[in-house]
Parts: sequence; structure tokens; C-alpha cells
Amino acid sequence: MNFIQRALRHLSRSKTKSLLLTLTFFLIANFVVVGFSISAAAAEAKIETRRKMNPVVEFTMDFDAWYEKYMSLDSEERKTFAYPKPDPELVRRMLADSRVKSADWTRSTLGYADGFAPVEIQRPQKTEDEEDDGMFSTSVVVSETMSGSGQATNQQPNMTLLGLLSPQLNKLADETWKLAQGRMITQEEIDNGSPVAVIDKRLAEANNLSVGDFIRIKLYSDDEINAVADTANDNVLELEIVGILDSAEELSSEELQWASEYSHPANQVLMPLPLYAQHDIALMALFHQANPKVAEARLEDYNPSSAVFVAEPNPLEVDAFRGEYGKNLDEYLIMDANDEMYQRLSKPLDTLTVFSDLIVAVVLINAVVIISLVSALTLKTRETEIGVLLSLGVSKVKIVGQLFTELLITAMIGFALASATGSMLAGSVGEKALAMQVQENQTSEPGVFTYSSSDSLFNEVSQEEVTASYHAGVDAGILIQIFILGVGVVFISTLIPSMMVLRFNPKKILMSQN
Repeated sequence: MNFIQRALRHLSRSKTKSLLLTLTFFLIANFVVVGFSISAAAAEAKIETRRKMNPVVEFTMDFDAWYEKYMSLDSEERKTFAYPKPDPELVRRMLADSRVKSADWTRSTLGYADGFAPVEIQRPQKTEDEEDDGMFSTSVVVSETMSGSGQATNQQPNMTLLGLLSPQLNKLADETWKLAQGRMITQEEIDNGSPVAVIDKRLAEANNLSVGDFIRIKLYSDDEINAVADTANDNVLELEIVGILDSAEELSSEELQWASEYSHPANQVLMPLPLYAQHDIALMALFHQANPKVAEARLEDYNPSSAVFVAEPNPLEVDAFRGEYGKNLDEYLIMDANDEMYQRLSKPLDTLTVFSDLIVAVVLINAVVIISLVSALTLKTRETEIGVLLSLGVSKVKIVGQLFTELLITAMIGFALASATGSMLAGSVGEKALAMQVQENQTSEPGVFTYSSSDSLFNEVSQEEVTASYHAGVDAGILIQIFILGVGVVFISTLIPSMMVLRFNPKKILMSQN
């Protein structure tokens, strides 16, 4: 008879002991199943949370750290302590990465329409019935202060100039902007500082402009320029329209209350940033001559302080992408991937993971201790049986194998039963624990306002969406892990009895029984 048959026979003879061992393993396995299921569900929910977020990576500034350093400097040092900016060569390498779907590497400034009229902002005017309640009517509109000639009657900027260092714009990629006519500015035109522009369809229609026409943009007001020079040709950019954008962007009702003309999406002109920089450097030299307190500009001063990349195809690629390019950055520069929101949403899941892992660790340690002690104590009652087997020539290794098999059979039965009940427990326990963690997280962290140039790309994901993606259950992978752990617990629990068996002397055992 081999040791497996002996193990089965012993279990059948010792029904009470076998039942208690099976029940013990069943209880242990339930805790392990619950812990593993909760941990796996939390990990999957974190993945789903990241997947629901747009795959956006942005260079941004650690303003708090920068400001703390700035305040520690004297007045002279502050003059040269500039905002951190991403290295242009690094940005170019990132733009060339196949994982980048689109990117915004731009710098905005304000300008003045010369010889054409900006699109008017139509503000709703209060009616008599709405004077008291503050509501607005859309039936009556008033225009911005524009003369009939299309020239502004004041010296307020009325155009936004979007200087490009790359044509890979995010709004073109997600079709917020579509080319109605013509083409986009090329990279070659950007690098060469060519006098070309892309304008909004509404601006083109308002001024009867089309592809091939020219528009004139003043960088500074006439009053500013006349104060430093009799003539300043560099103040006027004459740009050829190479493309017209069809955009559905509009100002919200709240924005209409305070917006200036240059804030209207239709009053935005896309142009090469090097072209603007070239002209502005010349103008800044004039301002410096008139007032030495005004610093002269350098070409590197015009590098954008931010760059926003949209990765492709998977939001899960974001972390790998950032890890590759986020090394050796300026001390005050950060590569942000909506981390604040992700960490906030993931915190309850992280807490749940720690909680479940702790349960599994404590249960397994106690299981090994308890099963080992039970096995060692019951072994004393089997000395005669073991002595007889040893005297018959059964090796100690086979006797140890029998003990291991006995425990393994009861463990597998207990773990198999727990795989069904543990799944139901994991669902209810996990959901209640997660709800408690979410409640605590929302109470302790009410939310922090942050500013990002890519707010529209950093999509919002609610805590409810994260919670809804949490589903605790038992799959094949968890079952495999559980049964492997079961074998491990049995193996370790057999070590102490095994050492006792190895010290047994059959002659002494049998003589002591006489």
C-alpha cells in the first residue's frame, strides 16, 4: 500500500479530525478568497480609471516650489529667475514619437486687427422684466465698440495670435477644428517664420476673406508704438491666409458677461511663432531704448512654457511615455498626466488593496501556525502507527508524504468549497468597504482647484464611475493563486511534524508501548 492510499484510509477512519481540518481550511480559504478578490478588483478598477481618462501628458510648473524659491531671492536675483520651460529638443523628440497622436506646442499673445473687423461679441441685454432677477434675454444684442470702418475706437487688443512651433494641434486631431478651405501651416513654414496664417471661418465671412488674401495684424497699439518711434514697420504683420478653419467653439453664457473681443474663438489667428518672435524682438529693442527698465528680448524667451501631448492608442501608455521622457527635467517642471485626479480617485482603491493584502497576510501566517500546531499535537497520538510503519520498512520520507497528503486533501476540499462562498462574500464585503473608503475620502479631501492649460483635454471622471467599475469576483487566475497558496500552507505546516518524524526511533516507540 502506498502512502496516498494510507492517507485516504486514515482520513476515512478519522472522520471528525478530517472534518475539522477541512472546516479550518474552508474558513482560512474564505478569508484568502475575499482578500484576493478585493485586491484584484481594486487593481482592475484602477486600470479602468486610467483608461477612462484621456491619454494626455502636459508639461506644467510646480508653482508652489518655484514661488517659495522666488521669495527667497533678492531683487537682483529675481530678475533672472525665470519660469521653467520644457527643453525644445526634448519636445521635438516627443513630437516625433509614434505614440503621440497630436500635441499643442504654442504660445498665445494679443494683437490688433488692422484694416479688418474682429467678430463682434453679441452680449445678451437685460430686458425690463429681467432687471430684478438678473436673467438675460437673447433677443436683443449689443456689439463691441467698433467703428463703421472696422477699426477699434479704443486701444484694447481685439485679436488672439496663436504662435505655432508645431502644426500637430490637438483640436485638429479631435476635429474640434476642421479645415473648411485651404491647408494647415506646414512645419517648414513654422521653422522659416513664413508670413502665413490660418483664420476662423466666421472671421473670414465677416470680412469677405478667402484663401490667398492678406490680413494685417498690429502687435502693439498705435499709442504704444508712437511713444517710442516715429515709424515701426515691425509692428505690423502682413499675413497670407493659407487656410480657413471651421470651428464650432463658442463662448459660454457665463463667459459672455466678461469676455473681450480677443477672447472670442473666431478672433484667433494661427501663425508661425518664430515670425512673431522676430518682429517682437525688434520692437522690444525700441522699448528698451526708450526705457532701459524694459528688458530686451531674446529668441529663447519666446519658447512656450508648456506643451500638451495626446498619446495613442491607449491611456495606459501614458505612464510609460512619461517615464521615458520625464527624466532630468528642470527642478520646477512637471510632466502631468492628470495625476491629481487619478490619485484622488484611486485613493479608496489603494486603501482597499492594503486592507485586503493585510487580511491575506495575517490569515496565512495564523493558518500556518495553527495547522502546524494541530499536526504536531495529533502526531503524538499516532506514534504507534508510525512506529509500526517504520518497523515494516516504510521510509520516513513516505511517512512525511502521507502526512502532507492528508493535509493537502483536506485543504483542497476546503479551498474548493471556499471558492464558491468566497466569491459571494468578496462582492458584498468589498463593495461595503469601498463605499466606506469613498465616503471617508470625500469627507477628508473636499477637492483642490488646479489650473492647467489643457483643462479641456483633462477629462473629468467621477468617483461614481470609478466605484461602478469595481467588481469583486473569483476568476481562474485567482483560483490558481489560491490553490498554490493552499499547497504552500500545507507544505510549511508539514515541516514541524516532519522534523518530529525524522527523529522517531521505531524500536523505542514499540518498546514504550509494551
